[in-house]
Amino acid sequence: MTDGNITLQRRTKDIMLPLLAALYFFGVLMGTVMYCTLESDKISVLDSLAGSFVDGRLRHTFWETLVNSFSGAFILLLICFVLGFCAIAQPAELLVPLFRGLGAGASMAGLYSGYGLSGIGAAAVLIVPNAVVTAFVMIIAAREAFRFSVGLYSAAFSKKRSDEPVDIRLYFTKFVVLCTVLVISSLADSLITFASARFWAVLLGIG
Repeated sequence: MTDGNITLQRRTKDIMLPLLAALYFFGVLMGTVMYCTLESDKISVLDSLAGSFVDGRLRHTFWETLVNSFSGAFILLLICFVLGFCAIAQPAELLVPLFRGLGAGASMAGLYSGYGLSGIGAAAVLIVPNAVVTAFVMIIAAREAFRFSVGLYSAAFSKKRSDEPVDIRLYFTKFVVLCTVLVISSLADSLITFASARFWAVLLGIG
């Protein structure tokens, strides 16, 4: 492999994390903007859903909160894992952080719209900490899936072989580590929610 190809690969690696992080934050921005530009009747529906989300979250048991906190992020992690085995799935892999950001942005905007400044505080405790960790996990997962699928594409279709072999066991190990991070984050999220549920229920006026 020529020095030019090696340099190009290094530049691609260096740009992937900033690119995926930018896509996530763009998703947060778009989710917020989309929420704020909806018609009033649709906003009222979303506000009621946000209220139902908060109400349910504060009333759930520890284990119910744990399952709900873990399941959504795990599904996206699993999607990333599976997409990595497709040699032409790179565009879909890039959309995973964007999609996660859309949900986070809309959720935080809904809490602010429904509860005002108290909603901002609730979002800072009930959404942001877990959202930061899951965003990190999704960004890393998308990067690893992207690299793996590029490696498969190179092995299958490119005449110039990459200097990095396709290592399925390493790929699997990385996703096991990311899944473990999600479990720990979900546990912490559930503990925080369970411990502060009464406080937020009083502050937000949820009976």
